Amino acid sequence: MSGAESDRAVISHTVPARVGLLGNPSDGYGGRTLAVTVPRFSATVELETSQVAGSDGVQIVPLASDRPQWASVGDLVKRVDAEGYGTGPQLLTATVRTFVDLIATVVDDTELEQFKALTFTMSYRTSIPRQVGLAGSSALIIGALRCLVDLASGLAESDFAVSDFAVPDSVLATVALAVETDQLGLTAGLQDRVVQAMGGLVAMDFGRMTTNARFGVSHGEYRQIDDANLPPLFVAFRPSSSEPSDRYHSVLRERFDAGDATVREVLHRLAGLAVEGEAALRWNNPERFAELLAENMRLRRRLAPISPHQLELVEVAQECNAGATFAGSGGAVVGVYDGDEHLEQVRSSMAAIDAEVVELA
Repeated sequence: MSGAESDRAVISHTVPARVGLLGNPSDGYGGRTLAVTVPRFSATVELETSQVAGSDGVQIVPLASDRPQWASVGDLVKRVDAEGYGTGPQLLTATVRTFVDLIATVVDDTELEQFKALTFTMSYRTSIPRQVGLAGSSALIIGALRCLVDLASGLAESDFAVSDFAVPDSVLATVALAVETDQLGLTAGLQDRVVQAMGGLVAMDFGRMTTNARFGVSHGEYRQIDDANLPPLFVAFRPSSSEPSDRYHSVLRERFDAGDATVREVLHRLAGLAVEGEAALRWNNPERFAELLAENMRLRRRLAPISPHQLELVEVAQECNAGATFAGSGGAVVGVYDGDEHLEQVRSSMAAIDAEVVELA
């Protein structure tokens, strides 16, 4: 190994996609949700440090698709309308900025300056379909935060380390949300970040928020639960239905803040579905769980406008007698199927509208 290579260290974290099952989108309004990660799709962030003098500073290396280049003005307009302005480099830049505020809560001024003097290269790759409601953005942010925690903990080669710098998953999720809400000005909720930080099937209660004394951030009550009784689930999505999640959530927030009685009632009912869903799983009742998914979708249609392109995915699932709801903020749906023959029916019907279907496992 050469000297230059020995002065470098790479840390890497992979974070799966997720689907919201029940309670969406009450997580931003003191509600409850039930969500599960989808290992089939994931995002990986790598952080490479260097102690070599004259290194290239801090770099964030974009994917080819995230470089600011478009075929034409029309292509720029089309992609921005479908995907928004957010890119991987913007998300990771905002993550680093937010992490500096986090570490400032546990180190003194001298140590903070030492951390700010560090250099590294951060890169990423992802297989999560973009802007279809599978939490691709939050996966990148969680992955980057975990890399930065390792860097601050001295697990990567550097001249800096904070002793006992353990960041609980509950805190990590709240910090990840702050990246998008505080740094990028987006409207979002905690659910995605919580389930991606914890992994597996997670029940979340946002009506009982507490504050972590060390880091000074609030979080709800979260529990990993056994996914053994989850019924067979599929995820269907199509890129042509992509839309930045901030659009739906911004309208919802405006209606909620204005005191809209319908919105407040529906959010309360959605939170109750998460509790009912846990009960259905305990009693191993897939039929009831499918009914709850369908009810979740019926309720969220009352909260804010949904594009016909996105609703078509739900309608096709319903025509196949598969209880389904949006996996996130549209563009993808999650539903229950009953055996291989039923799954093939769903797959064939979705293919007719250019949607792809994958099994959840």
